[in-house]
Amino acid sequence: MRFASAAIARNPDARTAGREVAERAATGLGGQPEAGLLFASPDYPDLQRLLAAASDVLGTSRIVGGTASAVLGMGEDAEQVPAVSLLILAGSGIELFGVADVNGREKQTGADIAGQLGGRPRASDLAVLVHDATRVSARPLVTSVQEALEPACLVGAGTAGGALSAPAQWLNARSIRGGAVGLLIRGARPPRIRIAQACRPVTGNLTITQASGHWIQSIDGRPALEVYREVARGPLARDLRRAAAHLMVALPSPGPGALTEGRYRTRRVVGFSEERGAFAVPESMGRGQEIALVLRDPEGAREELGRALEGLGEQPERSAALYFNCAARGRALFGVSGLEAGYLERALAGLPWAGMHGPSQIAPLGARTECLTHAGVLAVF
Repeated sequence: MRFASAAIARNPDARTAGREVAERAATGLGGQPEAGLLFASPDYPDLQRLLAAASDVLGTSRIVGGTASAVLGMGEDAEQVPAVSLLILAGSGIELFGVADVNGREKQTGADIAGQLGGRPRASDLAVLVHDATRVSARPLVTSVQEALEPACLVGAGTAGGALSAPAQWLNARSIRGGAVGLLIRGARPPRIRIAQACRPVTGNLTITQASGHWIQSIDGRPALEVYREVARGPLARDLRRAAAHLMVALPSPGPGALTEGRYRTRRVVGFSEERGAFAVPESMGRGQEIALVLRDPEGAREELGRALEGLGEQPERSAALYFNCAARGRALFGVSGLEAGYLERALAGLPWAGMHGPSQIAPLGARTECLTHAGVLAVF
């Protein structure tokens, strides 16, 4: 019996989508599933019907997951259509966890989750965390959960809402809001994590010499906005709103080689001040902090994805994979839908996998687990 199976279903009816995706996944498993990780686009007005249908087919309510801006899996990428992606797992050693109404309690959530587990995590374990990206402060949550679950590897994503709906998460096939849910997979060997960035560095490390909150006021002793315009050049330098969609800020991990090795967090520029000669990012900055400027680069992102996936088909003793993708990638980055799904399907060589697009991704970056954007995170376990 296979340990894992995955499927994707496109259907605008919630009950039908839940039933179809569960039937397809269950056929591939060939046995009774222990748990499921399910992602759904936010287009379904009645998520509970979808979850109930999937649970009925699988014969278990042990389903966790959340809404995504789009879903992908098994060679398909369903963007801008109602769809569901499901990974089901068999065997022992799969523990579900979840906390509702996390807002304001992010720093305590890790301890709450650890208390739901049957024992200490190990370095060979994979923890998957899905959280409300609009109501929960991601960085303190991720820090709290990682510290509580060490030495397990932590990956995941923020959930996305629709035009008329807030993000949702589910635990034991019951929908909740403002929560953090997931599962711990107790593995025989440590998972393999691959990260692909969507931007390429166009400067080396720069040092912030003056900052106030989110505002970067000077870089290497020069007005920060002057440095930004100098790097943007030409039309982008004259149209800062347009520049912000292409020229972003990278926050490198400590240690040498972080930029060249892709060990950085990308943050968009969210404000400009001509009067102060400054620009702002959605994270507090400090004097002496190192940053870099990076350029959104579809062709470079495609090449980096290919490099990140190299050698996966040659690695034995793999059971399944998960892919957490930024909503700013996919069609928005490459101009076509399905490119990443095709790359993954070839690299994983028939391995069951499921994934989602969301506003943020969680992955180990250097010595810390970080909240990323504009990245694709693959976990093979």
